[in-house]
Amino acid sequence: MVPGVTLKGAHRVPNVNEKDPIKNGTYYTDGDVARLLGISLGRLRNKLCAGNPLPPRIQPPGCRHRLWPCQAVHDWLEQFTITVADRPWDSHERRRRGRPTKQEERSRRR
Repeated sequence: MVPGVTLKGAHRVPNVNEKDPIKNGTYYTDGDVARLLGISLGRLRNKLCAGNPLPPRIQPPGCRHRLWPCQAVHDWLEQFTITVADRPWDSHERRRRGRPTKQEERSRRR
């Protein structure tokens, strides 16, 4: 058994944290991509029809199935990686909740 990959039926289900997925081929199916994105298969199909941004895919001629190149999917996901930065107001005084008083507004303008 390969770590990070679980067996389901006849093929392996990819794990989101996997950098280099070990699979029989080099392509994901619609179900695999839906699992990676954390959405249902129906939602993936809706996103495809709506033209929402998704990883690059191929549709071989004469084939009704879409194939998603593994490396392209992971590269596409990499561009959405965010880092948590320090909030600028944490280092300074914290602002009070609610609407500022007139006095506070006047002092900020000066």
